Amino acid sequence: MKRPWLIAVLGLVLGLSGFGVLYASKTAAHRELCEATGPELAWIKQEFQLNDTDFKQIQQLHEAYKPVCAVMCRRIDEKNLELGRLLALSTNVTPEIEKVLGEAAQLRRECQTEMLKHFFAVSRAMPPEQGRRYLAWMHRQTLAPTHSNMLPQIPNAATHERQGP
Repeated sequence: MKRPWLIAVLGLVLGLSGFGVLYASKTAAHRELCEATGPELAWIKQEFQLNDTDFKQIQQLHEAYKPVCAVMCRRIDEKNLELGRLLALSTNVTPEIEKVLGEAAQLRRECQTEMLKHFFAVSRAMPPEQGRRYLAWMHRQTLAPTHSNMLPQIPNAATHERQGP
């Protein structure tokens, strides 16, 4: 009775050990990249095939932009809280709500402007083709229109056949 348990435990240990070795060997390059560059930017070095000089400049740009982004995010969050308080106390759009909405829109504009400045600076630190690809990717990820998801899907009458009685 001891022998089947021993075989099962030994098989389990060997299987787990094999998995551990395989996992460690297959993820070694990625873990090394993250340790060398930091997890926030490891993807950009690999995706855009950056040399160490270009990547170092991008790291510096990233570190300089982080506090700017944090301040903008804090200001937007504060304005959203203010708007939330006003909305909780109202049943109509008041002049005060309109004012806060305008201020929130202005903050979002400032934030997007700073973000675009950062994207352009990062793209200039890359080889030209990679910089263009980076800008196109960042545009799709951050500024592409998304309001169409909120609209009801109304079929185009011209494309549908009339169904008669």
